[in-house]
Amino acid sequence: MKFNKSIIEIIKERTSRRTYDAKLLDEKSREYIKELLLLKDIRSPFSEYVGKCRFELIAIPEFDPKEKKKLGTYGLILGAQEFIVGAIERSEYAREHFGYMMEYLILVATDMGLGTCWLGGTFNRGLFRSKINCKPDEIMPAITPIGSFPEKRRTKEKVIRKVIKADKRFPWERLFFKDDFNNPLNQDDVKKHTILLEMVRLGPSAGNKQPWRIVKDSNKDIFHFYILEVTGRYKPFPPLDIGISVCHWDLTAEELGIKGKWKISKPKIPSEGFEYKISWIEE
Repeated sequence: MKFNKSIIEIIKERTSRRTYDAKLLDEKSREYIKELLLLKDIRSPFSEYVGKCRFELIAIPEFDPKEKKKLGTYGLILGAQEFIVGAIERSEYAREHFGYMMEYLILVATDMGLGTCWLGGTFNRGLFRSKINCKPDEIMPAITPIGSFPEKRRTKEKVIRKVIKADKRFPWERLFFKDDFNNPLNQDDVKKHTILLEMVRLGPSAGNKQPWRIVKDSNKDIFHFYILEVTGRYKPFPPLDIGISVCHWDLTAEELGIKGKWKISKPKIPSEGFEYKISWIEE
């Protein structure tokens, strides 16, 4: 599909919204989103490695006190009436693919002027699994509320953003490297790929941990995508985050007419503490 605005502008505009106007989507927007959720023309570089991925738009009206109590968002989300909820069959690259697809949907919502917010942990997983009849062989990595939002953020939302430093991003030298993880990548080394890397840098991530790392081959225009190896409660989320970063790179490259292909083929780069995911090779 085509976006109404530049994808670069949309990525820069996208921000997590935790407060909503407590009203349902208008019929035109709802039908458009439902059609989009069929995923007819959307593929990710991980598509060939995964099983079925599906999304549904479900309404959980906040004015129903029973449902509100069940949401499990602990007041982090207020006023949301509708959610995009997805499930994907278990496989090695299920989370990476899901991350790509859901970020695509979120960028479309942003383009429509609607608010969203990645939720990977603070929601009632059992409730939402039941709403979409999630099967035993499926996982439900994340959901997002979707809807219109007030211009001003409420105090609690401002505090959350401040705590996780939501508007801060790591500098280039912490994220992007040349040949190995000992040599930070200079912007002068990439030229036309600068904007692609910057759109990755601006991507959302769980807890704003920004776990993606990219290593460029100095002899060729090949970029290898890695994630930090993490443990504890954040362990499930970096694969989703790499899907988001790949989505940003992919859509930006398409808009700029920079042709390349994705390939999963681990390079011979010492990578202790990092996990290789995928490479992009310019054609």
